[in-house]
Amino acid sequence: MVDDDCGLARLIERALKRAGHTTASASSGFDAINWLGQHRPELLLLDLKLQDLEGRELISQLEALGRTVPFIVITGQGDERVAVEMMKRGALDYLVKDAQFLDLVPAVVQRALAQIERDRRLAATEEALRHSEAILAKAQQIAQLGSYEVELGPPPVARWSAQMFRILGVAPGAVRPLSDEFFDHLVHPDDRARARATIEDGIRRGEGWKFEYRILRPDGEVRHVQSSSEAVGNSGVARKIVGTMLDITERRRLEQEILSISEQEQRRIGQDLHDGICQQLAGIELMSQVLEQALAPKAKKHSAQAGQIAAHVRDAITQTRMLAHGLCPVVLESEGLMSALQELANATTKMFGVDCVFRCDHPVHIHDNATATHLYRIAQEAVSNAIKHGRSRRIEVGLAAESNRVFLAVKDNGCGIPATPPRTGAGLRIMQYRAGMIGGSVIVQRGEPDGTTVACSVHQSPPLPKGKPRR
Repeated sequence: MVDDDCGLARLIERALKRAGHTTASASSGFDAINWLGQHRPELLLLDLKLQDLEGRELISQLEALGRTVPFIVITGQGDERVAVEMMKRGALDYLVKDAQFLDLVPAVVQRALAQIERDRRLAATEEALRHSEAILAKAQQIAQLGSYEVELGPPPVARWSAQMFRILGVAPGAVRPLSDEFFDHLVHPDDRARARATIEDGIRRGEGWKFEYRILRPDGEVRHVQSSSEAVGNSGVARKIVGTMLDITERRRLEQEILSISEQEQRRIGQDLHDGICQQLAGIELMSQVLEQALAPKAKKHSAQAGQIAAHVRDAITQTRMLAHGLCPVVLESEGLMSALQELANATTKMFGVDCVFRCDHPVHIHDNATATHLYRIAQEAVSNAIKHGRSRRIEVGLAAESNRVFLAVKDNGCGIPATPPRTGAGLRIMQYRAGMIGGSVIVQRGEPDGTTVACSVHQSPPLPKGKPRR
C-alpha cells in the first residue's frame, strides 16, 4: 500500500488485516519503488496523489524497471477521470476516498485478488495449451501426420493443421481446405475424381472415410497419403468429421522395394526350376525310355514299368514347368499381359482340370511392366482362390480397356464368398495391396445365383519416351 496519508494508511491496513490479508506500506513513491525492487506483492494499492511522485509516474518507472505489479488506484473525489485513465493503463479497479471508502476496500481488494488468481490460472492453462500444441505439432511433423476437421455446416467448414500444409508442399493458409484449388491442383490427376467423390460423399452423409490417394505438390513431387476420419456428434447426429492425413510415401517405396525383391526371388526360383530340376527330370525321362527299350526284348513286364516311370517323370516335368511359368511369367515381359493371362488360363486347365478361359475382345497393351506384373499376380491369386476355396469348375479371366483405364475381372461358378468374408485370409488383402501399389482398386462380389467376381481397375498411363524412367 502506497499512501502518504499515514493515518488513512493505518485504517486501510487494519481493515485488510481483519479480512485476513498481510500488508506492507510505503509513505512515498520512491520508498515504494525501493521496496518493490526487493519484494513481489500480489497486489498494489496506490494513491494517485503522492507528494514526491504521482501515481502515474510511479507505474511508468515500475514498467521501465520490469517490476510491474497488479494494482488498484486510490483517488480523491473529483479525480475519477484520472482513475479511468489508469484503468486503461492496466489498473484492476479504483477506489474513491468518500464516506464508504474503508468499507469498500476489503471487498474491492478481494475481488481484485480473485481476478488475479483467475488470470494466473488462465495464463497457466494457455501456456500448457501452447506447450501441448507445440509438442503435438512436432509429433505430427516427425510422424508425417497431419490432422483436419470438417464442421458439417451448411456450408461445411474445414480446418487443417500446419503439418497438412507441409505434406501438401504449400505454405500454411496458401490453399483453402477442400476447395476446388485443393482438388484441381494438389490431388494427383489420376486420383482426383475418386478423392473428391469419397470426401464429398462422406461429408454429405456425415460419415468418415479411409482411403489412399496421391498428392501432386507444386514442385512436381508425388506423395502417397492415407486419409482416415470419423464422424463426431451426439444423439446419433454427426456434427463434425475429424481425421488425419498420413504421408506414406516412404512406406510405399519400401513396400515396392520388398515386392520387387520378392518378384526377383520368385523369378530366380522359377528359372532354377526350369533350368535345373526340369532338365534333371528330362534326363531321368530319357534314361527311363532307354531302359524301356533295352528291357523290351527280354523282360516286357519290367519294360512296361520303365515306361510308366518315364510317363510319371513326364507329368512331373509338365507340372514343374507350369510352376516355373507361374513364378516367372517370362511371356509377360516379351509378349505382354494378354499372353501371360492366356498362359495362366491354359496352365490352370491342364494342372487342375477346370475349364479356365481367357477373354480379351480388343488388344490391351500395358506400357508399364510393374503394372502388368501386379495385374498378373492379382489374376493369379483370384484364380487360385476360385479353385481352393470356391471349388469352381469354370473360371473366366477377362481383360479390357476403356478410355484411360484397364479392367481385369476373374469370374467363377463356385460356391461364392460368404456373406461375411473371413478375416484370416490374406488373399484378398494381397490383391487389394497390389492394386493400391499401382493406384487401382479391387472389388469382390458374390455372383447370381452363385460364384464370385473379382474386379480390378487401374489407370493406364501413356507410354513413356524410350530411356525415360517412370516415376
